[in-house]
Amino acid sequence: MVRRAAVFALLLALGCGDSGSSPPRKPDTGAGAGQTPPAVENCADLCQRLGTCLVILCNEDTMSTMYTGFDTLLAEQCTATCTDAQVMTAINPTAWQCFFQSSCRQVFDYDSCHAQGTYHCM
Repeated sequence: MVRRAAVFALLLALGCGDSGSSPPRKPDTGAGAGQTPPAVENCADLCQRLGTCLVILCNEDTMSTMYTGFDTLLAEQCTATCTDAQVMTAINPTAWQCFFQSSCRQVFDYDSCHAQGTYHCM
């Protein structure tokens, strides 16, 4: 399935983002903001957040609901390739808090958490 490849774009939040130019910013609806950050940085929570945000952003960008339901699949794929040690090393506590408290658009489109967050809908 082509859409599942989008999770790899989200994994750029672990510190592997590219420095290329980005398209103009889309408006921030605030979707996904205000989540309570888990106490400890870990794959399960990170991957769930990544999957949720990807669905929110791709649905917003396409003005559709065609990505709805893919969050669980994306989280499972992410978790299968992630280690808690990798997350703890790549994301500092401040970025972890920001990652959950900011809107999905702020995290992945605006990179407000400075975690090189990005995404691509496929």
